[in-house]
Amino acid sequence: MGPSLDKNLMMGGFLARRGMHSTEWAHKKRHEAKPRTGLRAQLSRGLHLTGTSLRVLVHDPHLLVLPFLALVFTGFVWFIVILTFIALNVAPAPGAGGFLYQEIFVAYLVTYFLSLYFMSAIIGAAAVRLDGQRPGVADGIAAANQSFFQIIVWALLAGTIGMLLRLTSLRSEEGGRFVSRILGYGWAVATLFVIPAIVLEGLGPLRALRRSRELLKERWGAHQTGVLGTGLVFLVLFSFGLVPFLWGVLIEPGNLFGPVVAVLYWLVLSALWSVVHGILVTTLYYYATQNEAAFGFTWQALNHPWIR
Repeated sequence: MGPSLDKNLMMGGFLARRGMHSTEWAHKKRHEAKPRTGLRAQLSRGLHLTGTSLRVLVHDPHLLVLPFLALVFTGFVWFIVILTFIALNVAPAPGAGGFLYQEIFVAYLVTYFLSLYFMSAIIGAAAVRLDGQRPGVADGIAAANQSFFQIIVWALLAGTIGMLLRLTSLRSEEGGRFVSRILGYGWAVATLFVIPAIVLEGLGPLRALRRSRELLKERWGAHQTGVLGTGLVFLVLFSFGLVPFLWGVLIEPGNLFGPVVAVLYWLVLSALWSVVHGILVTTLYYYATQNEAAFGFTWQALNHPWIR
């Protein structure tokens, strides 16, 4: 599939099936009465969601190029910030502190945009796979480019207002309840389908936010909390990197081998998590709009993808 293919054609099969119900769905209740909440049950769902996403990635391993590109561009942005910090320390100037804070904020917004842009590319590529075709990196980039302006606007909104709302939630329980009353969910859950709605339906940022909340309420009910099951699995995997890192820092100070291995390990895991997250979000979006489980995910796991 060429990168210049129109988005409406690329997503035609995806959206044309809206409203169809699979045979499996017709014989299952919309929600289980109560999900199993034990750590073992939740970890099992998380492993299923992660493992199934990784099996999808095995068919298209070249999609890992997208998160690695995001890491490269992000690293370049913060490298400029570090160079500025060094330059200002070497040759102090009046108002340098204020300038540095402004540069850090701009770098944060640029970094946030880059993460959204390449996540949009991953979601666009995953949607092509859902339509039964093999996506290329160019297909993902094309999907992100066609929503470039909307992604910029959403990055500005989510990077500023979203950060304030998240800080409000973290500072106090009352703040968290306030955010939940406004959005109906925590910020991370409420915005889960914003990027798919922008990329796959061509909606503007505010309409995409409303669409995200509507789909969440319709399919999973109000006031969902927690993190996606893949998040717990990757958190455990990330913790393994602490062993060589702490060994190099505490046991053998000055030996950089352990910390370097840990950082490289974390970078690879970050790239993997980005693709896994994009695949899962696309699958959940497909499940919410089409009433069908795809890619081999079980309906039980898709009904309860959050771990609390």
